[in-house]
Amino acid sequence: MTTGTPGAPTTPAPGNPALDTPDAPTAPAPDSPALDAPAVRAPGGLAPEAHDAASGRSGAFGRAGRRGRLLFGGWVVFAACSHLALLVVPDLETVAFHLVWISMSVVYGFQAWSPRRTAVVLAAVTLVTGSTMADYARHGHLGWDELAEVPLMALVFLAMVWHVRRRAAALAELRALAERERRAQQDKELFVRTCSHEMRTPITVARCYAELVRDELPGDHGREDLDVVLDELDRLGRLAGRLLLLADACRPTALDRGPVELGALVHRTVQRWRPATDRRWRLDAPAVRVDGDESRLEAALDALVENAVKFTSAGDTITLRCRTTRHGAELDVEDTGIGFARSPGSGLSGTGLGLAIVRAVLDGHGGSLTVSPAPHGGSLLRMHLPAASAD
Repeated sequence: MTTGTPGAPTTPAPGNPALDTPDAPTAPAPDSPALDAPAVRAPGGLAPEAHDAASGRSGAFGRAGRRGRLLFGGWVVFAACSHLALLVVPDLETVAFHLVWISMSVVYGFQAWSPRRTAVVLAAVTLVTGSTMADYARHGHLGWDELAEVPLMALVFLAMVWHVRRRAAALAELRALAERERRAQQDKELFVRTCSHEMRTPITVARCYAELVRDELPGDHGREDLDVVLDELDRLGRLAGRLLLLADACRPTALDRGPVELGALVHRTVQRWRPATDRRWRLDAPAVRVDGDESRLEAALDALVENAVKFTSAGDTITLRCRTTRHGAELDVEDTGIGFARSPGSGLSGTGLGLAIVRAVLDGHGGSLTVSPAPHGGSLLRMHLPAASAD
């Protein structure tokens, strides 16, 4: 009989999640202490991360407010000097007049004012520059038709205000959408981690009791039914492990990055899988180096290999190769099996947990996955990884 402590993971067979069904073995991820430990709260009822983020935002807003006041004050001084030049040197009236309006538009582009300030500043600039230009026209320094520039410049400024406010509204909407998406992703990740974590303890307890009942039976009658129950419980346990792995793979900030030798990774993977299968294995794995999380890349490669094993039969060939490209590296898993076109539930739609794990791992590394028919039948799954940094 197999016994275990509730919540302890079972020992898996070689490999990681398959791309299609939860029948393939996988190593359950360790329990996350963050799900059990009480949340630490900062003053005011906020978690430490939220408190730090709120403090950072308030500090950023304070700095932005000071910069805005300095910018506006600098423009007021510049506009006053330009208008003074307009009064002192009548020959510079065209340059000084346009400098006032252009500088106001530039400052507004960097710092959108409130509607009240915008109206006050626009009215003040219009009255001051208009009265000065009218005085020049009365003394014959310019024609009365030149006064038309004042309302025209005001209209140009108002058009720019409209465009700036439209852009600000669009950016605010984009930020709100991004924030909602971020929170939805966090909620989904928390849901997946919590569900998979909470599933493991009752599954282990149920398995232990099913084994006890099976071993207490006097004969073989009923043992087959209990074996089916145990197999289904094992499937549920592996599914819980995959969900934890998927939730962990969706957190690119948690990557433990370092140099990864893809050639050595491919050799280790084949050494694990060769004794457990009756397939023919081919390797083309020179030394290729990338930057990444080796454990997650190994989990992604195991998922692709497990899929190749699932859709091949005895005597079929599975080829693993890696190579350097102009933009990084490629890692291929090619087989001579039935291929995706004839494999039910192959996961091409992206609903398979294994494929979701592979793509989540590659997204965290800035890479991608392509799936295509192999040249000689079967399927070819290719992982694209960015080049290693010069460091």
